[in-house]
Amino acid sequence: MLMKDKKKDKKNPLKFYAIYSALAFQMGLIILAGAFGGRELDKWVNWKFPVFTLLLTILAVVLAVIYGIRDLFKNNP
Repeated sequence: MLMKDKKKDKKNPLKFYAIYSALAFQMGLIILAGAFGGRELDKWVNWKFPVFTLLLTILAVVLAVIYGIRDLFKNNP
């Protein structure tokens, strides 16, 4: 009986969407944190060109993609 519950749980499409929408939300938060942090650093340094905004946003995107890939492989053996 317990084996059938696990199979049924894995095929539940609602759980599938919940897992991956949470992953997308977390990745978005990582990117927003990088962009916001870079913007605040640029305000503090007061340079004409937004160096920190660009660098931290790109770094945050790379980190979010790495986080997403690791999470995908962790959830799908």
